[in-house]
Amino acid sequence: MGITLLSHTENMLKTVATAARVCYSGLPLDELLCRYSEEDDRSLIERVVGMGHLSVVEHGVMTFKVDSSYREELFKIMIDKPFLKISETDDGFIVSLNLRTIIELMKEKPELKFTQEISKFLPDFLSNLPTL
Repeated sequence: MGITLLSHTENMLKTVATAARVCYSGLPLDELLCRYSEEDDRSLIERVVGMGHLSVVEHGVMTFKVDSSYREELFKIMIDKPFLKISETDDGFIVSLNLRTIIELMKEKPELKFTQEISKFLPDFLSNLPTL
């Protein structure tokens, strides 16, 4: 079975870009949501994440079904990552984490099979960044 994506934040690019803009813009939320194009959103995220500001990507969340063969790695990760939520099921785990946690795992624990598998689900607006 391995790892299966169960759910993720809807319209993740717009969600993350809007979170970044809310911090610095005086515009109303309705205008922030419709004023900028997908290209504008991608450019903003590239700049913000490129500068090391990962807090905005915490607004994107992914939930996975993970089989029990990942048990040991999940416990290793759980100690360091407070934003990793793990629920045990009869045949494995449900793991929920935000994009920042995925990026941090890719940098800090790239050798883990779990990290390698979930990194395949990273949205394209983040996976193509040179800093990753």
